[in-house]
Amino acid sequence: MTGSLRVVAMLAMLGVFSAVQAETVYVAERIRIGLRAEMDEASPVVKTVETGAALEVVERLEKLVRVRDSQGTEGWIEARYLSPEPPARLQLTRLQEDLAKSRTQAAEAQAQLKKAQSALAEQAEKIKELEKNAADRPAPAPAAPVVIKAPPPVTPDAANTGFSFSYPWLGISFAMLVIGFAAGVRWLRESIRKRSGGMYLRV
Repeated sequence: MTGSLRVVAMLAMLGVFSAVQAETVYVAERIRIGLRAEMDEASPVVKTVETGAALEVVERLEKLVRVRDSQGTEGWIEARYLSPEPPARLQLTRLQEDLAKSRTQAAEAQAQLKKAQSALAEQAEKIKELEKNAADRPAPAPAAPVVIKAPPPVTPDAANTGFSFSYPWLGISFAMLVIGFAAGVRWLRESIRKRSGGMYLRV
């Protein structure tokens, strides 16, 4: 077929070409295949594609398909070399890659979990140490009792007559002396007990 007849034949076949929507196909189980510039098998190869290459369908004509690759190169290829799904080998490779990625993510999550558990255990140990230190800390010594003596009331008779012996006042003074002595003995016993490790010394 001469070149002019080929052009006429192609123009005549334009009426049977049907526009197709964007469709992606893959090179089937074949090592390499060429994209031809024209539908004729004698047409030069514009590019060679390999198994698993994703191609966009531009138009279809019976057993031939015009495709476009990711770089924008267009050419004709036989439909029997194309598949709507990636080849099994390519799918297996992708599955293996996804599996390896999932395992990596699982290992990272496990490492983060162990790190969090270690930090939690460290915080718990610090809390136990603080509680132990608080329990071992000695209690502060009690303050010595302070006895405030009220001045005796001044009566008109005492002011006029000077010193006057009073039995009630003597009883109050003696009671305050006994209370102060008892408080001092108690404070002394507590001090001796703490110094001797909790043992009482009879005084």
